[in-house]
Amino acid sequence: MQITEVTDSFSLESVVPFFQPIMDLENNTVWSYECLARLVNLHDNTYLPSQFLFLVERQHTVAQLTETIFKRSASYFRDINMAWNINVSLSDMTDSESHQFFRSQLGDYPNPNRVSVEITAQNALADLQSFSRFAEMCADYGVKIIIDHFDLTKENVEKVFSLPVAAIKVQGSLFESDGPDTTNSELIALLISASKKNDVILIAERIEQRETLTKVRELGLKYAQGFYFSQPKANVD
Repeated sequence: MQITEVTDSFSLESVVPFFQPIMDLENNTVWSYECLARLVNLHDNTYLPSQFLFLVERQHTVAQLTETIFKRSASYFRDINMAWNINVSLSDMTDSESHQFFRSQLGDYPNPNRVSVEITAQNALADLQSFSRFAEMCADYGVKIIIDHFDLTKENVEKVFSLPVAAIKVQGSLFESDGPDTTNSELIALLISASKKNDVILIAERIEQRETLTKVRELGLKYAQGFYFSQPKANVD
């Protein structure tokens, strides 16, 4: 990573969404697209958030970054009948001005129920009162909530499934072990049981190998995402 190059070229105007599909495994079709922030400089070099977020934080423009990705993703999919989602931060979830932004955008958007937002499990559980208000705002427009970065423990299963969420992302690596890990097997069984009981979709993410996908299918998961299917791209197929 060339820090100087990123610094010299940084501007929110240069941040665009790249799209990675979430696959419907039963029908072998794209179920939704996750819209991921990428910085593209004048030389068409692409940078991950980990390479430029420090500049966003330094300039105190985290909210503006979310707004930029939302607006550009919304514009891209406005006339495409496809579900899509963006990631939101803890500050997006708790800030009243961010709520006003989402309301203004969703109120003028066709079929806002095609939109979902991803929130990490840690952020969702950090401030349950703020999460509840944010969830109510999303529900007003039919926007679904997806939980990401889910750490599979019995305690987390109980906590997260008590929230009004539509889907939970689980790392595909959890399903790769062939060893006699009884605890892990029991937790996976608990997770799958809780998802069925609460009508919450499970998405296996970071799928990179056919073997992992096979195990995910065997467990009955219907949705998956990862480099095995596609890396994030500037345009959808």
